[in-house]
Amino acid sequence: MPDNTIKVLEKMLDVAAFRQKVLASNIANADTPGYKAKDISFQKELDRAIEGSKGQDYEIYETVTTMPNRDGNTVNLDIEMAKVAENTLIYNAATQLMTIKMRMIKDVIKGGR
Repeated sequence: MPDNTIKVLEKMLDVAAFRQKVLASNIANADTPGYKAKDISFQKELDRAIEGSKGQDYEIYETVTTMPNRDGNTVNLDIEMAKVAENTLIYNAATQLMTIKMRMIKDVIKGGR
């Protein structure tokens, strides 16, 4: 059974990077009247990427808010910053795991020396 760890980690990095762009867009538009906050489901998109779904487009959805601003903007900076922190942790963990995996492959190639 082939080891697909690198492929999964690569997909994790791709999905996390795209989500970061979506969240950054939300933060950048926090003062834009009528702007609706958006997000993607990290787990759903990772599952789709691992399955090899042909469509590379991520499913972006509008986030649900309990209290939009008077101008119709639904961005809550506290929530967005928490999502950015969570996404950063996921990205950093995948990066560290990729580094460990590459180090292991390098050690195998060198013959354990």
